[in-house]
Order: sequence, then C-alpha cells, then structure tokens
Amino acid sequence: KATSRSAPQQAPQPAKANISSPGKNIAAPLHLQLEADYQMPLEALISLPPQKLMQALLSRVINQGIGRLYFEHTANKCRVLWSKDGVLQSILEELPPAVFQAVINELKRLTHLPMMTATRSQQVEIERLYKGDRLLIRFRVIPGQHGEEATLQVLRGAALKFHQQQQIDKLGRDALSAAQKLQLQINEIRDRAHQDAALPINQVEALPAIIQVLKQIESQVQELLRQQEQSDNTP
Repeated sequence: KATSRSAPQQAPQPAKANISSPGKNIAAPLHLQLEADYQMPLEALISLPPQKLMQALLSRVINQGIGRLYFEHTANKCRVLWSKDGVLQSILEELPPAVFQAVINELKRLTHLPMMTATRSQQVEIERLYKGDRLLIRFRVIPGQHGEEATLQVLRGAALKFHQQQQIDKLGRDALSAAQKLQLQINEIRDRAHQDAALPINQVEALPAIIQVLKQIESQVQELLRQQEQSDNTP
C-alpha cells in the first residue's frame, strides 16, 4: 500500500530590498500653458468665461508679482482680492456665484484636486515651467459658511529657492530620525541575539536586505556630498 509523503518544506527566502535608483524618481515639471497674457483692464475680466478668467488671473499673478489671490465668498457677494506689495485690494467685485465657483473648479482641475465640494481645508502644490522659469503653484481650498473659498500663490525665483531649501531641510531631519530609529532596531536585534546563544545572528532573515539598503544609502549620501562640494566650489 503506497504511503503519501509530504513535500519537503523550503527554507524561507531572505527578504529583498526594494531600492530605487537615485535620481530617477523625480520627473521634470510640466509646462504651464496660458493662452495669452490677458492685458485687458481688470473690469473687463469679469466678462470672460471661467476657464479664461482663471488663466487671466493666474497670468497676472505670475507676470505682475502678485503675492496671493483670495477668493472670498460672503453672504452678500463673491469677490476676488489680491495682495500686491503688501497691500490687499479687491480686483473683482460682485462675481456671480456660479462663475466664482467655476473659477475655483478650474483651479482644482489645474492642481488635480477632487472636484467635489470641500468639507475640510485642502492644500496642494504643483511645479510647472513657464517661459523657461520654474514655478510652484500653491492652491488651498477652504469650506466657508456660504460656500467654498480659496487662496492661490505662485512661488518663483528666490522665494521658490527658499521654499525648496526648507523642503530639503525637512527631508533631512526626517531621514536622520529614520536612521536613528533603524540604529535602535539593529541594536535590539543584536542584544536579543546575544541573549539567546541558540539564535545565530546570521540567520536573521532580513539581515542581507538591511545590509543592501545600508550600502545603497551610503552610496547616495556620498553622491550628495560630492554635489555639495561641487556647489561650494562653483563661483
């Protein structure tokens, strides 16, 4: 009588590190397409359809050094204000509510925000190229008492560089925190292995993958140091 034999169990395969190649994750920003510079008087903008009105406002923010646009929805009216040279002034008064909301929707479409009515504040930042210059468009939607409100800001030049440096500094702090946490976990693995002599340290399943990650991190850090050295030596 034949007897069944179970297949031999395979030893667990060591974990593989999922490592992306440095410098290949960030795509170049898309080009911002504006149909025209819209040099018409401010009072004439209200006659434009929502998509063209959005482009006209964005064009003025970019080309005239406007600090920020405010879309204000009160019980009595909808209007657009801007901050220029530290002075807040109204530029479009008495916008029809449907047009006001349609312009906000066009900005949502531009920045890939959901088209549904916001129930909480949402902010998004996108990078674009405009006439060869890199821009960061920051759009924020706020649910108001009478409907959606919004702010629009465009960073370029020195302001954009300052923002990017802040982002890099934050990423650096986050990376340091993650590295310190990894070090604590490696210490715990070592201590537990020392406490139990029957557990060889070379049988820790994730150890090869950890070594692979650490080697890749070291290579990336060396590349960052070389870039920093080149930047420091550039006149």
